[in-house]
Amino acid sequence: MKINIIGSLKYIAVSVLILFTSIACERDFEDVGIGLVDNNLFKTKDTTFEITAYHQNITASRVDGTIQYLIGKYKDANFGEIKGSFVSQLGLPPSPGENKLIFGDNISIDTIILDIPYYATKKEKNSNGTPNFKLDSIQGDQDVSFVLSVHELGTFLNALNPEDPSKKKIYYSNETYTKKALLYSGLFKPNSNDTVLYVKRSFFKEDESVDTIKQKDLSPSIKIPLDTTFFRNRFIDNQRADAFTSSSKFIEYFRGIYIDANGDNGSLMTLAMSNAKVIIYYTSTELKDEKEADKDLNGDGDKEDTNVIVRTKKTKEYPISGIKASKYERDYTNTAIQNYISTDNTLTLGNEKKVYIQGAAGSMAVLELFKGADFDAIKQENWLINEANITLYVDETSGTNVPEKLLLYNYDNNSQLIDVYAEAQINGIGGAIEKDDDNAPIEYKFRITNYINKVLKSDDPEKELSRIGLKVLNASDIPDFKTAVDTLVTDFSWKAKGVVLKGNKLPKIGNDKLDPTRLKLEIFYTIDNK
Repeated sequence: MKINIIGSLKYIAVSVLILFTSIACERDFEDVGIGLVDNNLFKTKDTTFEITAYHQNITASRVDGTIQYLIGKYKDANFGEIKGSFVSQLGLPPSPGENKLIFGDNISIDTIILDIPYYATKKEKNSNGTPNFKLDSIQGDQDVSFVLSVHELGTFLNALNPEDPSKKKIYYSNETYTKKALLYSGLFKPNSNDTVLYVKRSFFKEDESVDTIKQKDLSPSIKIPLDTTFFRNRFIDNQRADAFTSSSKFIEYFRGIYIDANGDNGSLMTLAMSNAKVIIYYTSTELKDEKEADKDLNGDGDKEDTNVIVRTKKTKEYPISGIKASKYERDYTNTAIQNYISTDNTLTLGNEKKVYIQGAAGSMAVLELFKGADFDAIKQENWLINEANITLYVDETSGTNVPEKLLLYNYDNNSQLIDVYAEAQINGIGGAIEKDDDNAPIEYKFRITNYINKVLKSDDPEKELSRIGLKVLNASDIPDFKTAVDTLVTDFSWKAKGVVLKGNKLPKIGNDKLDPTRLKLEIFYTIDNK
C-alpha cells in the first residue's frame, strides 16, 4: 500500500525521533522493531463512504482543431445510434508561378479521388506476399455497408468569431452546415486491403492506359471517386479566375467538402485527416517542335517534325486543411441509456444501479462524495491518509468495446485533481481499464489520495469538497507537465466508445449485505492508538 507524503506533522515528528534515538543509542535493529510493536503506537484501518452519481447528457463537444475526426454510422444497444459527419476547407496546390495556369491548357481529367488514410497496424504478409493490415479505431461491424456521401460545403467556415473578431471561432459537434452539389454517393464499408489505386488514362496506348498508384508505405486509405464534371466546371474551366490566386479567395470561391453517412447501421471510423487530400489525375496535351525539344517525340525515327501532339500525365493535390470539424448526431430511442439522461445537459438522478459513460457528445457522470459524513469526528481522530481509491466496476451488459481510459476531475472548477500534478503524470491517478485473462473488462480504479487528504485536513472540509466529474479521457485532457501548468479540463471529445458501470444502489446480496462491487470511496488510514 502506498503511503501519502502529505500527512500529520505529529506522526512525522514521532518517526524522526525514533530514527535519531536508534542511531544515538546504537541499539540493535531487531530490538527497536520489537519495541515499536510492543508499544502499539499506531493502528491502520479502512473505511468506506457511499457515492451518489448523477448523469449528465453532453449535448455538444468541441470538434475543431482536434487530432482525430469521426465519420460513419454505428448503433449500440446501450448507447443508441451515433452518426459522424465531417466538414473541411481545401488548401491550394503550390503556385505554378505568376501569370501561369494551375493546370494549363488542353486538359483531360482521368479521375478525381478523395483519399483519406486509415489508422492501421501492419501485420505479417498474406500467403501470396501481399501486405496485410488491421484497421484500428473503428467501431461497429466492418462487414456492414452504409451510404457514404460527399457534397460541396455550402457553409462558410469562419476562422474568427463573427460576434467578436478578436477571438478565434470555436466549432462544436452540434453545428448546422448546408450542402450544395453532390460529389459522390454510394455504399461503403471499410477495407483493409485498399492500398492501391488504378488510374485509367484515356489518351494513352493500351499498355500505358492504366497507372498503379501506391502509397510510399503501402498503407490502406479510403479512395472516393468524385464528380469529374463538377471539378472541370469549377476548377479547370475557371482556373484563370481570381479565386485561385490566394487561399483566402479560394475558400470564398470553394468553401470545402461535407462528408456524410447514412443507413441503418454500419461502422464509425476515427480518422486523422492530417494527410487526407483531393487528388486530380489529369492528362495535359501540348503541341511541340521536335527540333526545339531535340527529341523524337512521336517515335517515327527522326527529330524533324513540328506540331507533334505530346500528352503528359499529371496530378494536382488539394489537401484537407484549414478549418476542419466533425458533427455528431445521436439518437437514444429505445436504448438502455434513454431513462438515465435528460434531453438537455442538466443533471439527472436515475436509480443509480448503473452509470453510463460515453464520449463524443455522449454522457458523463457527476459524483458526490462524503454525503452525510461527520467531518468533526474524522478530524478528531486525526487520520493519516495512506490511500484513497474509487473503483468503478464494469457492468456485465457493457460488452467489450469500452474506453481504454476514463478521467476523474474537479467538476465544480472544471480542473484536474491535485493527484494528477502530485504524480507529475496523468497515469498517477489511474483510470485505465483492467481486464481479466479472457480480455473481458473488469474495472477502472482511481487513486485520489492527495485530494481526499486535502479535504479532510482542511479547516472547512465542506468548503474544500467539490463534485467530481467522470468522463471518457481524450488526449487533450492530458496536461503538458513540461510547459505552463494548465489545470483546466477541455471539452474536446472524439472517442465515441461507451461503458456501463455499476452504480451505488445495487441490490443487496446474501445476508442483506451490500454488494462489494458498488460505486464507493475506500480510504485506508492510520491513527494514533493511544
